[in-house]
Amino acid sequence: MKQWQLSRRILLIALAPVWIITILLTIMVVLVGMKQIDGALKDRGALIARHLSSACEYGAFSGNREVLQALTQATIKEEDAQGVVVTDAFNHLLAASGKQINIDNNLMQAALKGKIVVSKNGNLIFGTPIYQEVAEVDSFDLLGRTQKNIVKQPKLLGFAYLELSTSSSGQAKILFVFISLLIGIAGSACASFLALRMSRDLTRPLSRLIDGVHRMAKGELGTRIQADSGGELQELEDGFNLMAAEVENSHNKMLEVNANLEHLVTARTQELELKNQDLEYLSNTDRLTGLFNRLKLETILEEEHLRSQRYGSSFSIALIDVDKFKSINDTFGHSTGDQVLVSIGIILQENIRSIDAVGRWGGEEFLVIFRETSAEDSITIAEKLRQAIEGHEFHLAGKRTASFGVTHYRYPDSILEMMLRADSALYQAKNNGRNRVEFKDY
Repeated sequence: MKQWQLSRRILLIALAPVWIITILLTIMVVLVGMKQIDGALKDRGALIARHLSSACEYGAFSGNREVLQALTQATIKEEDAQGVVVTDAFNHLLAASGKQINIDNNLMQAALKGKIVVSKNGNLIFGTPIYQEVAEVDSFDLLGRTQKNIVKQPKLLGFAYLELSTSSSGQAKILFVFISLLIGIAGSACASFLALRMSRDLTRPLSRLIDGVHRMAKGELGTRIQADSGGELQELEDGFNLMAAEVENSHNKMLEVNANLEHLVTARTQELELKNQDLEYLSNTDRLTGLFNRLKLETILEEEHLRSQRYGSSFSIALIDVDKFKSINDTFGHSTGDQVLVSIGIILQENIRSIDAVGRWGGEEFLVIFRETSAEDSITIAEKLRQAIEGHEFHLAGKRTASFGVTHYRYPDSILEMMLRADSALYQAKNNGRNRVEFKDY
């Protein structure tokens, strides 16, 4: 029963007592009514039989059959009377009207005991004895004598029998049962209608509330329900709508806060990314020339070294030193010297391939990393860079040159070994007159 819908449970709780009481009352009314109908028929038959026996006293005493016949004919006119018989004390027929009644000893004994006999066809036979009345002698004491009331046994003169049909009472009982059932059904129908109305009045608002809760659970925060049930249920509906409005308002405020937070987070993230980019740029870039600094160059060297060891690729490096750079600082000042370094950085950047990397190694020294480059090609590119520097006219400083020390990766070279060879080649270029490219393979 707990698994049933609330409407069914309310209907069952409301209708079960009504139906039970209606059925019991209908059964009781039917039983009592049928008993009353039977009792009324028996009482009427007994009354008619008593009146008949009293009226037949004279005729039975005098043996006047004409009087008795007239009484039977008058009695047969009673409603439901089927037969009337008057006999003497020995059940000899004196008068009869209507249906012949089969008189036997059992019927006589029933008449003496005042019992009603049911015939084979279901009719009721009433038998009453006819007695001669015994008058009390001088019951009024008119002579002023003391009289003793002597009670004598009344003399049995005969019997009066009356047979009444039960068909009309049966029809009355059927009609009574039908009317009782009709009233019971009508009462049950009215109770069912009222219970259904009550169930609907209770469950419809609850169904709306449940539907509203489900819609709210699905995220439909604009849900509102109709509040017209009246009484406590309407207060519940109004409370739900108020709660839904508060939830929606809180949700909108939360969305607004979240939007502001997202906007703030996005702005802060962009700001952080820019700062990280700036930080990465600063950590990887030489402040003066804008080229890679030594830390970034060392990282690139490690990456190329690992790639060469793993995949067998090759790369070369060129260590570059500006010739007689100290004389520029001494002659023109450090600012001019810085301008020379910046200009050389630009020249190197513009004359290498996009896959190569160039940076300031320290002081007036630069380092170029030639990726996927053979020894011969690295020498060619270095010579091109040397010529570009030699052909450039520097502001205030005029023409300037640079020396190049080039080497190539040979398995299983380490980075330190390559740098030492490049430095040795650079030293050799300096000793051989500067402004030249020297290569060392071993």
